[in-house]
Amino acid sequence: MKQLAGNNKPRRALTGIALALALGGAAGQAAAAEWSETDVQVMNGTRFRDPGNPDDVTKTTVTLQHVSGYAYGRNYFFVDSYWGTKNAPRANDIYGEYYHYLSLGKITGAKFGEGVLKDVSLTAGVNAGASTGGAATRVLLYGVTLDFAVPGFSYFNVDLLAYDDRSQFNGVQTRYRNSYQVTPVWRLPFSIGPTHWSFEGFCDFIGARGQGTVNQTLCQPQLRLDVGQLVSGRRDAFYIGTEYQYWRNKYGIDGLDESFPNIMAVVKF
Repeated sequence: MKQLAGNNKPRRALTGIALALALGGAAGQAAAAEWSETDVQVMNGTRFRDPGNPDDVTKTTVTLQHVSGYAYGRNYFFVDSYWGTKNAPRANDIYGEYYHYLSLGKITGAKFGEGVLKDVSLTAGVNAGASTGGAATRVLLYGVTLDFAVPGFSYFNVDLLAYDDRSQFNGVQTRYRNSYQVTPVWRLPFSIGPTHWSFEGFCDFIGARGQGTVNQTLCQPQLRLDVGQLVSGRRDAFYIGTEYQYWRNKYGIDGLDESFPNIMAVVKF
């Protein structure tokens, strides 16, 4: 996830249309949502790496994230806006992902028992991104998601997806072969004395796609402190914390690695 690429203004418009369609679909489902959660995250990190740039890059990231559930499954999307402030020729990037999960348990009434496996969903998603770098992310994903019951966790899910990369560079589609993506996603709330915390995040394990690419791993675990509860007594509304950025072989480029903490603030709705 959060795999950036770049584009010029005409293709940026096409990306915006694609994202609007995806988010519009999510909004339509959200109208009949049984539950929903939306947050805005602001993060800053100083050791990003960009292809062809030998220097560490400082970026501020603003993220809009939403998840909602309805009678037959759930929707999830996020949109990232990246603002480079130091050593950043790719100064302004935008990237988003949308996924729809169709619950087999809800559709068929099947019971997955009282064991570890709670549900199985059919999953489809789209990734799209644009920036000033000349490349445009276009990825289709499809497969299944396994929902697990893990003691203490609010959720622990694993996506098992085919990865169909149709990305472009300067308007020309790169001839990648199909690959795979395996993504565990989790949230673990806990308390220390009077303070409330959340440890949450995801890891993407993406296979090589040909054209000189290699396997890549992207992990973004977050540790959040509920400061809203401390200051005003309002739970689950405002957090501060850190997100650790670990990206081995970024974009599938052998040896392009990131490993550093971001500082972050989160407002939830």
